[in-house]
Amino acid sequence: MEFIREAIEWVSSEPLTWLAGIFPYLLIGLVGLYLLWLLIGYLRVSQVGLREMYGVQQAVALPRREEDALPEAPRGLPYCPHDGLQYPLGARFCTACERDLVLDCATCGATQLASATSCYRCGTPTGVTGGLLTA
Repeated sequence: MEFIREAIEWVSSEPLTWLAGIFPYLLIGLVGLYLLWLLIGYLRVSQVGLREMYGVQQAVALPRREEDALPEAPRGLPYCPHDGLQYPLGARFCTACERDLVLDCATCGATQLASATSCYRCGTPTGVTGGLLTA
């Protein structure tokens, strides 16, 4: 019985009181990080079947003008400037590097994000709607 009383007094001593005070917050933080990890994993796995469901085509390598030059992308189609891959209209992220895709405006040639619904310079609609792909 004396051992239990000494253990309780040791835990309630000043140096360990702060640990007892922040322990619930540490526990909540760890549980929150674990739930975030599960959510991100679910979102990544849920994107796997989109290609079959929506008939999204594979990325195509862009032709290069010269050996050291950037790939030449056709206007109005999304592409990844980092990997040099071209995607069909409606794609927003590169499947190789997971970066945002860009597209050049079909009218004025301004480079913008592939998720933009219209050109920021001339206002030309890009063909991208709020949904996943245009019909």
